[in-house]
Amino acid sequence: MKKLTLFFLLIGGMYACGPKSNSDQSNATTETPAGKVTSLSASDFKDKTDQNKGIILDVRTPQEVSQGKIEGAEALDFYRSDFLDKALELPKDEEIYIYCSAGVRSAQAAEMLVQNGYTKVYQLEGGLGPWVNQGYPLSKD
Repeated sequence: MKKLTLFFLLIGGMYACGPKSNSDQSNATTETPAGKVTSLSASDFKDKTDQNKGIILDVRTPQEVSQGKIEGAEALDFYRSDFLDKALELPKDEEIYIYCSAGVRSAQAAEMLVQNGYTKVYQLEGGLGPWVNQGYPLSKD
């Protein structure tokens, strides 16, 4: 019984924290009191980051990053106690593309940046799942 309960808790948690849509075709802009965060589909995120514009920010843990990351991404663990201080060192005039595993931490990080005056903030909708499902590469550099 314990194993079955744990299974349902894990499955429920995955759906509760995962992306709202399986569609890779729609981008959404979320209004926050301070500004806008744009969620990009995996294909749009790849197109934008392939143009070498802005900063790609991976907010996963070091253990997650060691499994592979998007080429050229800077890693900054969302769970670090000084995460916001380090994130606020990023230039405000550049585009910032944020991602994590499932899109939850990246959405929170993006909102933090917007609340602190950043205006060109984009997050990978659904995290790396859609990225990998589209067949896009991860680097282990």
